[in-house]
Amino acid sequence: MRRKDSALRLSLYTDLSLRLLLYLAAVEAGGWTTTPAVARAFGVSLHHLQKVARGLTGAGYIEARQGRAGGVRLARPPVEVRLGAVVAELEGLGCLVECGRGPCPLAGRCLLKHALDAAERSFVRELDRFTLADVLAGRTGAALRELIAREADPGP
Repeated sequence: MRRKDSALRLSLYTDLSLRLLLYLAAVEAGGWTTTPAVARAFGVSLHHLQKVARGLTGAGYIEARQGRAGGVRLARPPVEVRLGAVVAELEGLGCLVECGRGPCPLAGRCLLKHALDAAERSFVRELDRFTLADVLAGRTGAALRELIAREADPGP
């Protein structure tokens, strides 16, 4: 039997989206930053992060501007961005197993799909209890502000 780290795993796209949103929420008072700065801070692919930034811009979570003074910033106050809503939008809600993707002899009579759908809704509902502001209120916010300060002044 194969073991995984987690029974439910978010995609890399959603993981990077949440990291970018948290980073932008920690930037002082709606300030602008660049995707290269965020990619360096987290040690992630700039290409992937730029793709994420385009998606979050299209979804209305962040604003982006081009050019020399360009960058990205949150489009909404951190207190208005609920984690469950972000995850549900990026991951999409659907069946966690293959039963929804083709003919199944148990279709319409199987409790498994119902149970997994309920579990997924519970997962999103639990995440929805938290906003970006909630996450930033503790150690995560302090750690992000350190990352931002380090990016602003990389030293010698």
